[in-house]
Amino acid sequence: MARVIFDVSHDELVGLFGRDRVRRVPWKAAEAAGVRGEALRLLSEVGLPENDFLSFPGAGGAPAVLRTLPGEGLRGAWSLPADASPWIILGNFEISAIVLDVRSGEVHQLAEGVMRPIPLHRDLSSLLHTICRLTLVVQGLPEDYGDDEELLEGLEGTLEELKGAIAARDPRPFGDEHSEWVEIVTSIGAGMWG
Repeated sequence: MARVIFDVSHDELVGLFGRDRVRRVPWKAAEAAGVRGEALRLLSEVGLPENDFLSFPGAGGAPAVLRTLPGEGLRGAWSLPADASPWIILGNFEISAIVLDVRSGEVHQLAEGVMRPIPLHRDLSSLLHTICRLTLVVQGLPEDYGDDEELLEGLEGTLEELKGAIAARDPRPFGDEHSEWVEIVTSIGAGMWG
């Protein structure tokens, strides 16, 4: 069994986001969708957190539901690999979908305008870790932080350190200019988040 890139626990997600904002996919449902290995364990035992960056299916603590990518209509408009048919939709950024390749455990972003999969994370643990680390940064910001030049200078260093620490284990989150993580971090650093 492949090791995960980052250690993330269900208790960590609950402590950061609250029990009613962490959705777990029932094991049998995830298995039926083709999820295997560590991705199966992470979806079923750790979960997906509702947060400021992404939305995942399920409301009010209901289990998350997995859907495969739509068929031929999507393939005609998007430049997808031939083996993308079993990819499942995990959730959404504000303007793009987050999908999981159930065979490799890799996470991709499907963004309108780019029309090709953007490699987003090498595994689900990297997605969860990135969400947690950025959430901790945002939670520590005052409401009108965009007017505080000194705070913004310090924040720039904090964000660069965070990106470097994540990229040392998984270069994908900030490796493509079209990654929505790049846009999110830029907005946070410019004082335009929230």
